[in-house]
Amino acid sequence: MKLNHLIKAGLVAVSVMTLTACGFGLRGVGNTGVQLAPHHTQVALITDNDAVAFALKPKLSTQLAQLGITTGDTASQHIKISNLRYREYKLLGVLTEIRLVLTADVSYQLTDQTHTHTVQVERSYQYNQASVATSDQQGEQAKIWLQNSLAHRIAEQYYTLVRVQNP
Repeated sequence: MKLNHLIKAGLVAVSVMTLTACGFGLRGVGNTGVQLAPHHTQVALITDNDAVAFALKPKLSTQLAQLGITTGDTASQHIKISNLRYREYKLLGVLTEIRLVLTADVSYQLTDQTHTHTVQVERSYQYNQASVATSDQQGEQAKIWLQNSLAHRIAEQYYTLVRVQNP
């Protein structure tokens, strides 16, 4: 009977170790992925001179770096981000529903082509007007999340456009 319990415990331990190893492999560690052409691995970021663009630029650089793309001012490829704007929609009440939308006009200048897209991300949350805290703290957190999400979406679009142009 003890041997039966020992075998079951061993099987449980092996299955737990297998699941742990799978999660590590799924994150992409050791995966070289698809290589881009060398002239596409560096891109210049051109943004407006305002606070939202200033906050977005390092987040976009980080997202591009995760895809193996470096940013620099002398690159022949350009990502131009303009007309960054927040829009806020409210459904008022004691429990207010707020939807924040961040939109940008993005132009991708590749070797011989320019692609222009309007990129939009949104986030909704609820704000309790009757709470003790009078400030809308979730609004600032939502704006940071929107900036991260927009940076991710722009980086993914650039990567996809480069892959389509040079398969």
